[in-house]
Amino acid sequence: MSEIKQLEELLKTDVLVEINENIKELEQSKKNKASKEELKYMKDVKKYFDEVIIDIENNKLSKEDAIDILEGLEDMRAENQEV
Repeated sequence: MSEIKQLEELLKTDVLVEINENIKELEQSKKNKASKEELKYMKDVKKYFDEVIIDIENNKLSKEDAIDILEGLEDMRAENQEV
């Protein structure tokens, strides 16, 4: 599977699902300054990944960019598991 297809599948079946769940939880939680900032951050992350999917669908994402994003996601996953 190409890196671009791998990224698309990962975003659609895992990353965006988790982001949407986090956004939903944050929207339902008590609103304090920290949660509002985290909600804004999560919405920005979602917007970024939505744009990546659009780029994939329009064949505008290079293999190198896909590899960079996959590596970034792997780093994020590793950081989250350390916590």
